[in-house]
Amino acid sequence: MPTKADAPMEMADRNLDEAEEEREYQVLTREGLQQAIDNLNAEKNLYDVAPTTSQRLGFFTVFCLIMNRIIGSGIFAQPVNVLLYAGSSGLAIVLWVIAGLLVLSITVCWLEVGMSVPFYNILHDRVWLRRSAPRSGGDKNYLEYIYKRPALLATCVFGITFIVFGNLAGNAIQFGIFVEMARHPKCRGADSCVNKGAVLGWAVGVLTGCALFNISTRKFTIGLNNAFAVVKMLFILFLVFAGIGYGSNHDSRCRNITFQGHGAGGTFGDVVLALVYALYPYGGYEQPFYVLAEVREPKKIFPKATTLAIMAVAVFFPLTNVSYLCVVPYDDTASLPTNIVIAFFEKVSGNTDGGYGGDLGEDGVVQLVAVILAIFIVGSIMAQTFTASRVKQEVAKEGILPWSLMFAKGSDTLLSRLTSAPSSSYRHSAPALGDMERHREQTPIAATVLHWGTAVVLVLGVGIPLKPSQAYGLLTFFKSFTIIGVLGLFTVAGLLYLKVDSWFSRDGGRRRWTRKSQWRPWFDPLPAIVGTLGLGFLLVAVFVAPTASKPDLGDGDLPYWVGPTVGWAAPLIGVVWWLGLRFVQWRGRWRLEVTRMPYIEVGAGGEFVQRAEVVEHEKVYHRRYGHLHS
Repeated sequence: MPTKADAPMEMADRNLDEAEEEREYQVLTREGLQQAIDNLNAEKNLYDVAPTTSQRLGFFTVFCLIMNRIIGSGIFAQPVNVLLYAGSSGLAIVLWVIAGLLVLSITVCWLEVGMSVPFYNILHDRVWLRRSAPRSGGDKNYLEYIYKRPALLATCVFGITFIVFGNLAGNAIQFGIFVEMARHPKCRGADSCVNKGAVLGWAVGVLTGCALFNISTRKFTIGLNNAFAVVKMLFILFLVFAGIGYGSNHDSRCRNITFQGHGAGGTFGDVVLALVYALYPYGGYEQPFYVLAEVREPKKIFPKATTLAIMAVAVFFPLTNVSYLCVVPYDDTASLPTNIVIAFFEKVSGNTDGGYGGDLGEDGVVQLVAVILAIFIVGSIMAQTFTASRVKQEVAKEGILPWSLMFAKGSDTLLSRLTSAPSSSYRHSAPALGDMERHREQTPIAATVLHWGTAVVLVLGVGIPLKPSQAYGLLTFFKSFTIIGVLGLFTVAGLLYLKVDSWFSRDGGRRRWTRKSQWRPWFDPLPAIVGTLGLGFLLVAVFVAPTASKPDLGDGDLPYWVGPTVGWAAPLIGVVWWLGLRFVQWRGRWRLEVTRMPYIEVGAGGEFVQRAEVVEHEKVYHRRYGHLHS
């Protein structure tokens, strides 16, 4: 096991911060891996193996993870909300563009940190090197690096927030609405006639199905994810060309997109809320960051795949909304349909006079489109389940949850147990190098159950007292506000701090970020500035009361401040959780010592990749009480 004494003399002048990193990010040698596995104890240790080379994610899969997750319910259900609160079709399109640029800024900030941390001391060709190797977990790792003190505070703030809201409970409810719309097309998904019990039942069912699929197979989950992404992209392209083409050939309907106000929307509070709703469909940019350690040649392919995907949706989402408005103009609030995509296809299929015509019959269009959109939501929930369960596994490795090692454990997928020969046991003996390339595919079964459980609690806890559309609107607001907004702000603002610290210090600053950063975005530091100012403004301005409301769109009798208040309460719950951990350890006169020791090798393209990790949780009692270890 490497120690500080093993490092070259050039490391001797590191400052205190770098010395702490060295202690935190030791790595295992081959011999150290053998010894660590031989000493495994099921009560306080676990051994987590990374995907084999053939199981790792390539450029296309990284791209598709974003596209499959992003093209879900948001781009089909949220445009009506944005139109309502924006007050005009022209302003609504502008807000879609702003949301795309803001998410692009956040993404490149994540790329800069994700390609640079964590740092390790790696023994390579008998030489100790100071290098970074990507780790899964997304902004969990970035917040832990930026906000080191107090210990575990950043982990608790991120972990509790993500465990509660890092799911697609809102999309699951919208899935139920679409299924009921397909079963009862005349209802059009209106709250006044939809069966709420059936909607919640479908929501719990789709969450359960995706969780079961995630623990059953890795290979087919990734393959199905890619297939969903391709179909969804083709569907979006069809919407864009069909809508603009239809509008151009029917009295130039596209010219009806103006900044003329309609309805009660358009005030400051309305516009801010409209921007929050426009941000929700872009949520998904973070998906591949959550499984970054599973990417093949991450520093080579990951930035390209990620930026290409976000730039694509930043272009096509505003165009999709232009297409909608070319077919279904926004004349006034009363004319807003329950779902603009349903109205779009009714018009394009021949229902131009408001009646029910066309080749598919009176209700055929509604049923067909509702089924398509419901299937698309299944793809998004599958992608989120795949990535978010692995994030919760990473959170559990830090020891902040009850039974942490159980949730941190990776297991063979159910299908691999049935279709492959037993793999060598790597719990009690170190696997040969070849075994690392032949082991069964892994999945975090316990973390998937945790992910499923919190999503179901949200569906029932919010869906039972509220109308289905209200529940969807509130849950999607929570997701946007907490995961994109609050956690995104902490990350981009922290990165901006690292940059400022380096710029205004003679020796590169205490953190020396300019020397450590291994990937820089175009127009640096503009993305960090835009992300910090944009999110900071949005998360405060959203407390200004809106004037527009429509019960079927998710407001109803709920006070406007419920969403942002609960959104800000999520990280505060993380702080309370951290205080509770400190109190429990103080009262028990012990502290939990967590050691994460990765085994890193040179992978494809000469990049350092994590092949395995040994995690140890140990209670260390204060010496003055006569006990050293549990």
